[in-house]
Amino acid sequence: MKELDTSQELHDFVCDLARRAGELQLSRHERPGEIREKAPKDYVTEVDLLCEELMISAIEEHYPKDAILSEERGGRISASGRSWLLDPVDGTANFARSNPLFCACISVIENDTVTHAAVAAPRLGDLYHARLGGGAYRENGGVSTLLRVSATRELDNAFVGADVSFVGAMRENGRGGTDEVFAAAWQLRALGSAGIRGAWISAGYLDASIGTRNTAWDYAPTVLLVSEAGGLATDLDGKPWTPESKGLVATNGDALHSEILAILNNS
Repeated sequence: MKELDTSQELHDFVCDLARRAGELQLSRHERPGEIREKAPKDYVTEVDLLCEELMISAIEEHYPKDAILSEERGGRISASGRSWLLDPVDGTANFARSNPLFCACISVIENDTVTHAAVAAPRLGDLYHARLGGGAYRENGGVSTLLRVSATRELDNAFVGADVSFVGAMRENGRGGTDEVFAAAWQLRALGSAGIRGAWISAGYLDASIGTRNTAWDYAPTVLLVSEAGGLATDLDGKPWTPESKGLVATNGDALHSEILAILNNS
């Protein structure tokens, strides 16, 4: 198979692959198959593995020289070339219960910069995607919509997303402040899917999100979607996010981002 050699061809491939993984998820959303606990409260289903095989096989066929890092199979990120970050089913706990908030996440990264990303949320009928310098979009029912972040400027008017079950990770790592951010926000949204949280910031449905784990395959799509929709995404100290970052703060812009970082880093 000849390698696709333009940025647009690559982006189309990323979007198509996310759609295909989403279609597989949708076909099995009430039949997840075997479910096992790979770590406490961290599940993997048969469909996670099937989607992962679908993604990796397609990438290896079209881009055999690229590095791949996937949640279940592992892998590596290239120090100098192009790499793929894959979360075959983001929101596995939701998926295992037929909760509609699950998705497939695919990102392409070069030199720590996310260049392409797609998040397919099949039960919602949405495909969110972005290309570096090309904007962020939602596809639904054949309609493409250019995305822009919300205009909320104060935390006390903001919808903040987070995975609440991992809030304690901040304190365990010597980083407090999440509780204070949540207390200062207008409302908290715990979706159970980092990919959907990031996509919803880019669409203006949420104003901010805090991630406290080091799961690059979850966070990379948010970094590109949010920045291309006019927002900001950094690590927990306000520095540029990289796959080695310990967490992620994504917001709709400077004012809210600065307020949240001040709370996180003064607690």
